[in-house]
Amino acid sequence: MKKTLLVIALLAVGGSSAFAQGLSTRENEAIVAKLGARPVAGDAALNFVIPLVGLNGNDGTEAGLFNGNLLTPGDLLTFKWYHTDNLVIRAGIRLYADNDRISGDVLDEEGFSEIPEGGVSTNKVINQNREYTIALGAEHHFTNSNIFDVYTGADLLVGLNKERSTVETEYLNIDGTLQDVTTRDLLTSQTNSTVIGLAWVVGWNTFVAQLPISVGIEYGLSMKWLLGGKTKVTEERDITNANSLESYAVEYYQDDALPGNIYSDMSKRQFNMDTNQNVRLTLNFYFTR
Repeated sequence: MKKTLLVIALLAVGGSSAFAQGLSTRENEAIVAKLGARPVAGDAALNFVIPLVGLNGNDGTEAGLFNGNLLTPGDLLTFKWYHTDNLVIRAGIRLYADNDRISGDVLDEEGFSEIPEGGVSTNKVINQNREYTIALGAEHHFTNSNIFDVYTGADLLVGLNKERSTVETEYLNIDGTLQDVTTRDLLTSQTNSTVIGLAWVVGWNTFVAQLPISVGIEYGLSMKWLLGGKTKVTEERDITNANSLESYAVEYYQDDALPGNIYSDMSKRQFNMDTNQNVRLTLNFYFTR
């Protein structure tokens, strides 16, 4: 029994000594820490833009092209893709639509909601608002620095906007001979506009530690053309009785800037240009496809 215990003790001591010797001679893996995870060809980025100067200029009052991407309604969805290590393709898109339709017949039960003389018989309202915007651009990076990654680039933006409103109303009238007369009014207004923008930008990125994240500043020259923007209004009236149908129609144009004026014909366009109209803080999250 004593011999058995002695053997076990000797084995334990020998094993511990060998284990300790192994630990003392082990070499740690060499690690070279980089300042940033710089993207290369084939990488992409989720791009977010925070405006420091300038707002959305779609109304034509300024040369700003868009006010960034902050995950709020109306912002463009913006992305970047590295075609090469130094050439980056940038893109943005916005698709907006808002349509509503209301129609119905007025309740005419006697004693509850009877249509009075000249009252509304039927009513229909249609509103349509649409906006499609696409921005395409490219940027060239001059250096491989992770601290001061300088680049220059250009953007092209095209936006198509349409607003249309239709109101159709029928009136029921009773004349002196108790003969039914129906009057139908149709009012249609439509505004079409096109926005074309060009921008030259200069900026830089600073990569954050070893994270696939960079922050930076972007500024430059913005130019924008606003084509269209006039409102075409059409008014129609049909008067129907048992013996005849009379129709009337008139067409004219209006401008939102001067809503009190109407025109038989008109054209409208605007041009804006300014430097540093869009000074933006940029935030990029990089990933590999």
